[in-house]
Amino acid sequence: MFTAYYDDSGTANDTLAVVVAGFVATDEQWTHFDRNWSDSLRQFGISHFHMREFAHSVGEFARFKQDKEERECFLRQLLSHIKLRVTHTVAHAVLMNDYRKVNKIYALDYAFPPYALAGRTCVARLNLWAEKRGIPKEQIRHIFEDGSAGKTELYESVLRDHQIKVTFKKKDEAIALQSADLFAYEILAGNRAVFEKGITDFDKLRFPIRQLEGFLRDPYDWGTYTQESLETFCENAPIPRRDSLTTKVSN
Repeated sequence: MFTAYYDDSGTANDTLAVVVAGFVATDEQWTHFDRNWSDSLRQFGISHFHMREFAHSVGEFARFKQDKEERECFLRQLLSHIKLRVTHTVAHAVLMNDYRKVNKIYALDYAFPPYALAGRTCVARLNLWAEKRGIPKEQIRHIFEDGSAGKTELYESVLRDHQIKVTFKKKDEAIALQSADLFAYEILAGNRAVFEKGITDFDKLRFPIRQLEGFLRDPYDWGTYTQESLETFCENAPIPRRDSLTTKVSN
């Protein structure tokens, strides 16, 4: 059996994009991963990994402000566990300004809030990855970090379109979700670098995402919904146009 763990980063109201990103591995590898990850946390005196706190050196990570060498060592250890144990990665972002533009024309938010759209796409890409390798989709569990807006729509869309029941758990219920937290944060940072700063050279992105790029075997497994791709999605889904809904109501 395989299990995929996903987390999200960004919110629909105040960030460039909403991101969902995740890792998949066999259950045996996740057992080893949990032990490795927990050992590293204990070694550095950390009770629980929160990427946002780590990135800003606050909370349990405050001491890293004065010890950059220890900070780098800690991060490298965590990344090494991911690289050793994880089998594959998926990550998708929804650019919020583009989403709002398309949502004015199509009733996109009715069935697919940004989080649900990104999460559903991750599941779809992982299904394709599994199909190419002869892995039945029934042999993959999908576990999302609990608490995000749009989780009901995510659950319903994945069940409807892929006949898969996803599960939601808190980070303290699954250690692997801490690694997905790191990944989602870095995918959002990568989108910021590309769409806000105009960086086009992958080698100029942040160190963690460059380390994880080795898992990117199919470029479509890491993607970003722009206005054009959102419009294409709406046409293919199909998502009704708002003017057609208005006409029906008027009649």
